[in-house]
Amino acid sequence: MLVNGRQLSDRHEQGFSTFKFLFWLALLGTIVWNGFLGFNAYYNNWKVEDVFTLLVENKASASEAEVRSQMQKLFGLKYISHKDFPEEFFDNLSIKTSGSIVEISSNYQVTLWPVGRVEETDEDGSYHPDDLNGLDILRDKLRVDLEFEPYAITDPSLIQTDAP
Repeated sequence: MLVNGRQLSDRHEQGFSTFKFLFWLALLGTIVWNGFLGFNAYYNNWKVEDVFTLLVENKASASEAEVRSQMQKLFGLKYISHKDFPEEFFDNLSIKTSGSIVEISSNYQVTLWPVGRVEETDEDGSYHPDDLNGLDILRDKLRVDLEFEPYAITDPSLIQTDAP
């Protein structure tokens, strides 16, 4: 094939199309992988909010201990494992009961590491961005921090009163 007075072989053109294919495949793969990581975090949060909502609707007059017990059962039914959430979720879990009202809340942060966790960390897992080298700099810059605050409270209009 003759282009602009130069002879190009079919093999040269094939190599260029292979490069373009691999580039677009890598770009698409990166987008799908990051989408999966983010979807998983949001899906787990949605399941917890669903459990909180079920508890405040069905256990409005229960004690805190009863709500916690029922919560563990619902976590099992919804296939929610303790490893799906950081320890921060359970540390910040708040259950308040007052008469016929139940309020359940928590807050936690999920960090997505698209190219893996930073390797140069202290004993407690922390690091300072200025001390990073090589690929760890890229890992730190590409990480995504998501914050969640699942919350549910009994709807006062659903509370049945014994008054005539």
